Order: sequence, then C-alpha cells, then structure tokens
Amino acid sequence: MSSQPDRAGRDRDRVIVDTGWGVKPDDQPANAAEARDDVCRVYRYDPSEPDVVRRMLRAQRQGFNTANRVRVESGRTSIFDINGDAFVIEGLTFGDEKLVALLQSLGAAFSPQEFRRLSPDEPVPREFALSRAWAWGAERPS
Repeated sequence: MSSQPDRAGRDRDRVIVDTGWGVKPDDQPANAAEARDDVCRVYRYDPSEPDVVRRMLRAQRQGFNTANRVRVESGRTSIFDINGDAFVIEGLTFGDEKLVALLQSLGAAFSPQEFRRLSPDEPVPREFALSRAWAWGAERPS
C-alpha cells in the first residue's frame, strides 16, 4: 500500500488550503517580537508607488499577526494586530482614496462615501474594528 495520498485527496487538500480557511500562513509571525529583524514596522506612504495598497498589506502581514483594528489620524494610519502591536503607515490619512481601498481590503466596517468627505487635517481620529465578514451568497444575484 502506498504512503502517498491519491490524486483526489491531494487536490481536495490544495483547494482547502487555497481558500485560506483556518490556515495560518507560514510567512505571518505569531507576534511582532517573533518577526524577522528586517521587517518593516513603519511604512512611508508614497501615493505614486504602483500597487501601494498591496505592498502595505504585505509589509504588515510579514511583521505582524492578523490585523484586528485600524486607527486613522491626521498624518498617519496605524494597523493593530491581535496582540496590540502597531504597524504605522506614515502619510496615509483622511481624504486619500488609497485609504478607502486599504480599509476595504482589511475588512473595516465603515461608509466609504462619508469617509471620502473628511478633510486631511481632520482633528478627531477614527478607529475601526476589522471583523466584518461577508455573508454567504451575498455576491449571487437574486
């Protein structure tokens, strides 16, 4: 009897892993202290950088655990992981369209229309929990 699983079993496992359901990525540390020394803790935002939202999310993921909440204040955005460790994005603030894209990618529950109306020098910081979940079948037409 072979110790190799059959082709159908391997394919099933690959599908489960590809969904990300219940699988902690190998490149994501358990906490910031466990991360490599060369990981980015403060990201300098450059709006002209191509694919900047993806790059910010990748930098956060490599140095911190799963994002839990985000705080937006004048001049910066901070993403806190489940351990309370902060990943700071200097320069990304209110009034920037990339901020809306970042918040949507993180799963923040907020109104994009109202958020776009805020000026870059907004004095009151905003904080969002990152626990929004998509309802099953929400993307299907009725």
